[in-house]
Amino acid sequence: MNTYGKVAFATMLWALLAGCAANDGNTDMEEESQANEGENQAPLAVAAALKKTLYYEGACWWLKCANGNDAKGACGYGCSDSKARFARDYESRASCGKVVKVTANGKSVNAKVWDQSCCGRMEGTDKMLDALAIPHGDGTCRGKGDFTYGHGQDSAKFYF
Repeated sequence: MNTYGKVAFATMLWALLAGCAANDGNTDMEEESQANEGENQAPLAVAAALKKTLYYEGACWWLKCANGNDAKGACGYGCSDSKARFARDYESRASCGKVVKVTANGKSVNAKVWDQSCCGRMEGTDKMLDALAIPHGDGTCRGKGDFTYGHGQDSAKFYF
């Protein structure tokens, strides 16, 4: 095969592989590109909708007290009561920083993955549950291991 043929073959093979990678349903490349984008960023194109119970995670003061740490979260972003964020469950493919559209009670919000749930649930921040009109409240805390859980949960759809 001459040089022109080799270049043409390599170009065709690259285009074929790039096209497959872009359409195979794997969102790893997309998820990495979302890692540093802002809270108000629109979610990526919807690949699937997942209906889950969304629980209230707790305010930052409560998380810090109950866990006895600085509440940076598994992603290292730090806790924020004023941003729509959520802790993903164990089954979710959403990686740190991924922005996901979430709907409940006829409302929607774009929320960012900031943590991995300790309990294997989808757990939202105060701002997220406020945006979705889900009543919630904090528990009490006197220190690590000496606390009561808060309340708040509702069915929500997560659009990945």
